[in-house]
Amino acid sequence: MPRRILIVGDLAGEAGAFADALAREFTVSFAANLLDAGKRLAKEEAAILFLDLPPAGEPVEDLLRRAQQIAPGIPVFATAAGADPELIVRAVKAGAADFVSRPIEAEKLLLSVRRALENRLLKNEIDYLRREQDVLYDTDRIIAVSPAMQKVTAEIRRLAQTESTILITGETGTGKSFVSGNIHFNSPRRSRPFVKVNCANIPETLLESELFGHEKGAFTGADKTRIGRFEQAHGGTIFLDEFCELGPGLQAKLLRVLEDRSFERLGGNRTIEADVRVIAATNRDIESWVGEGRFREDLYYRINVLRIHIPPLRERREDIEPLARYLLGKIGRQLKKTLEGFTAEAMERLKNYDWPGNIRQLANTVERALLIAEGPRIEAEHLALPEIPRPASRPALAAAPLPVLKLSADQERAMIVRALEESLWIQKDAARKLGISPRALNYRVRRLGIAHPRWRKNR
Repeated sequence: MPRRILIVGDLAGEAGAFADALAREFTVSFAANLLDAGKRLAKEEAAILFLDLPPAGEPVEDLLRRAQQIAPGIPVFATAAGADPELIVRAVKAGAADFVSRPIEAEKLLLSVRRALENRLLKNEIDYLRREQDVLYDTDRIIAVSPAMQKVTAEIRRLAQTESTILITGETGTGKSFVSGNIHFNSPRRSRPFVKVNCANIPETLLESELFGHEKGAFTGADKTRIGRFEQAHGGTIFLDEFCELGPGLQAKLLRVLEDRSFERLGGNRTIEADVRVIAATNRDIESWVGEGRFREDLYYRINVLRIHIPPLRERREDIEPLARYLLGKIGRQLKKTLEGFTAEAMERLKNYDWPGNIRQLANTVERALLIAEGPRIEAEHLALPEIPRPASRPALAAAPLPVLKLSADQERAMIVRALEESLWIQKDAARKLGISPRALNYRVRRLGIAHPRWRKNR
């Protein structure tokens, strides 16, 4: 970013004071009027433009509009002698980044300039990230060769333009989180926050605070007020992954948010409005859970307004080859290792495998093969795929639930690692094998120091 500041106007003899205050950190240039400023900006860049507002003449709104036209994207500071409140309000309403009253205070002036430059850098970073999101969540770039996925992409385009709650269903690893991002970043809310919460990975005792926030003193250790995810997502979208894991109390509170668009923080009594679109996802058979009384029927009806089901990879085998080639290129760039592709035998094995872990398992398989391959292509032996997707050579881990076993720490760790390996390091699937809840497994994983490179918190 340029370190030049352009000052427009005569400043009633105070140009020297401005130059002295700013010259410690910036190069200062002067222009007699906006016409002269336009000519200078055609030859040299500027970080900030200071515009003198004379006591009489052209209205402040017109002056600032012209300044913004000749200096698009550059913060424009208004300055004038004295501090007329009406003039300050008019200038700020007309788009001035700040108002500097004269005579100036050097330290205050420098502080305002630094703050404006920091805000500009932050805005540029946000704009860059949004452009990156546009690329990442471009619906046209979704790999959808199969009719099943072509139907899903059509539903994404259609439902993205609505404001209604959406339920996404599908097996583990099918891409439910990716679909939720596509919906948000192709919706009218795309410029607003997109907040993700995995309800299965947060202990129930903390989940209410995570979602709705808490007031200072709400519980032991709550030494300050905390803003929850629903407040963070105001005006945008919140994605509740594995929302079926919510307990009865949180289900009731979520129902109220969906019905009334409001909630209270934990320990508070002030009602907070929530302009948030909810996208929920689950790999459970939610209708069975409702029938068994494990999930509220009224909440089910509120969430199941619009629905997208993502088919498992074994039901869209036409997508396997293009997905594998895409993942090879993407992971190869991350690992700085380039291969030409797959041998015919390797690709045939990929296409004929059932992929119980779906795209997540395919990505893990490609990454492992890429790391061990020494030739120009990935060969069949690099894939390390068993002939049977779910080998039965080991005894079922869920036969004796982990909590009742009398195990040493090493034995417990070995059993959990084995379950995680057989579940492709997907914790909720491993928990099901072990006969414990995902939260109980998550506690043991942390206590025993078990880690895996693909877990986000370990990156």
